[in-house]
Amino acid sequence: MVELTVDQLKDLSRQLSKSQDAASTLVILDKLKQGLQPTEDIIRQSKVGVAVGKLRSNPDKKVSELAKELVRTWKAQVDKQRKQQQQQQQNGSTSNNSSKSPSAAPSPSTPAPTGGAGGLASNNNTPKKPAAEREGATTTTTKTAESSGDSEADAKIDFEILNDKTRNACLKLFYSSLEVGKEANGWAASTIFKSALAIEKATLQVQGKGSVNADYRNKVRSLSLNLKDKNNPGLRAKVVNGQVTAEELVNMSSDELASDARRAEREELQMQNLFKAKGAAAQEAETDAFQCGRCKQRKTRYYQMQTRSADEPMTTFVTCVACGNKWKFS
Repeated sequence: MVELTVDQLKDLSRQLSKSQDAASTLVILDKLKQGLQPTEDIIRQSKVGVAVGKLRSNPDKKVSELAKELVRTWKAQVDKQRKQQQQQQQNGSTSNNSSKSPSAAPSPSTPAPTGGAGGLASNNNTPKKPAAEREGATTTTTKTAESSGDSEADAKIDFEILNDKTRNACLKLFYSSLEVGKEANGWAASTIFKSALAIEKATLQVQGKGSVNADYRNKVRSLSLNLKDKNNPGLRAKVVNGQVTAEELVNMSSDELASDARRAEREELQMQNLFKAKGAAAQEAETDAFQCGRCKQRKTRYYQMQTRSADEPMTTFVTCVACGNKWKFS
């Protein structure tokens, strides 16, 4: 087995990022599986953990399973190396301390200190990394990548930051809805995530009044559907680009959230209903056959309607065009 160098690992990472074919991706992952002896320094320098970690959600089952296997194996090996290094440092510190101060050595009845030997670890400049030790090498590499630029931050988005399962699910739903316009607009994943997080928090405050309830869930469903609508790219762009704030979005009515095409359809339907309503009303005709009792002019409009029984004559309703006076007679 030929061990891969850092430069070779960097090249393979770039190939993974650009690969669109499952077969070629599997070949690269197999090379990493066979040729990489993982250490924390190598994974940090090559950033191979970012590229492989991103493939864990790949739609191809073989790719995603192999990527998960690699990440799991690397994490286990790096964690093991860290524990060995800490044990060596702890043993070395204890040995040095015993040689310098024999009286300070712990007696057999005194339990040995754990977790880096307390103050001795600080004197030897051993950094404390409880979070990194729990998360493993891949997570550490990913967080370093996130701070270095949007292209690397795209590889990892944390949807478990709200400490509530329902809110995390809603946050992911908003992100998926906004992500529809990612390719067309060139948005970075971090930008989309920032907008999705703002929308979720505004929805919780405005609709849920600070708690997860039915109003909150209904508003999340409504907003996500409108943002995800492929015929409504304008709304997504305004939200992600900051032209419409999260608070403004949550307070929008259904008409304001609708796409331009949908609003045009609604306006046309309203006009049709208006014309139909007018068609059902009584039709007026202009005549000079009637004289207004108020202004004595003969510019009038009238219509007739059957207001009594069928054998009775129709009632005539007259309106003066000049002064607006109205009267009726049978």
